Amino acid sequence: MISRRLVRIKAMQTYYAFLQDSGDVSAERIWQELKFNIEKSHELYIYLHCLLLAVCDFAEDRIELNRKKHLPSSEDLNPNTKFINNRILTAFRNNTIINKQYSNNNFNWSDYSEFIKSIWMQITVSDYYNNYILSENNSLKEDIKIIDKIISKTLTNNVELDDILEEKSIYWNDDLEFLLSNIVQGIKKIKESEDIPITYSLKGIYRDMGDEEFAKKLILKTALHKNSYDNSILETLKKWELERIAFIDRVILHLALCEINEFPDMPVKVTINEYLEISKYYSTEKSSLFINGILDKIYNQLKDQNLLNKKGLGLVE
Repeated sequence: MISRRLVRIKAMQTYYAFLQDSGDVSAERIWQELKFNIEKSHELYIYLHCLLLAVCDFAEDRIELNRKKHLPSSEDLNPNTKFINNRILTAFRNNTIINKQYSNNNFNWSDYSEFIKSIWMQITVSDYYNNYILSENNSLKEDIKIIDKIISKTLTNNVELDDILEEKSIYWNDDLEFLLSNIVQGIKKIKESEDIPITYSLKGIYRDMGDEEFAKKLILKTALHKNSYDNSILETLKKWELERIAFIDRVILHLALCEINEFPDMPVKVTINEYLEISKYYSTEKSSLFINGILDKIYNQLKDQNLLNKKGLGLVE
């Protein structure tokens, strides 16, 4: 579920706090903090599935309320139930983990009824929803498409949703777009069978054990060699002092230097490009140029001195 890019971002956030505490934290504690940070991302991943179920339940409640009107219309008595019977939402509801969490008040969005109502109103006035409801095509493909549209058109870049998630957890500030994209990728892999109801497999925290090992090694080795990385940076800058370097740039440089030095199978170009992209989002406007210059100099020095520990894929230029 979590990508290497997100692992690096979580490691950056965790290591940032570690350095602010003057590095006076045990190795076990810093790893446990990073693990917790990553686990919170998976919690948000489930929470977003529950959000879609909450919207579906609101839609179903509205149908029931309209049926109970004193003078219901023909439409009230014969509502279009295509959305509430959406196969994808049904598969979410039948997933054991999602269903269990949705029964928990912390996950069922019951504290945000006005927000759920607002989301439903935005959906019902959209062209994509009305095209879906009025279409005679009642296929899995159409069910996937409407959930994709709700995510991309209504939930992505939703300021109110951002505010709610920030209020719920400080660990969720940077995960929303990535996790919504993960849900879309997951539902697009669902296949329909004539004999068996469709099922939805919730992705685990890591794609494989290699990603967890990468996260653990990255944070522990960076913390262990922080003084060495500071010295490498200062030697490259000559007459500078650490205080002149933006704190977040120092954090990013440490993590990048750890990958260059401690991950033989990781190409240096991949490492540098990853942290340059992260710096563009988290640091100053000119930081990517500064970081690129430092890393490029250190990389060339290591290469010239035959100190670059790379093998296999790590040898790719």
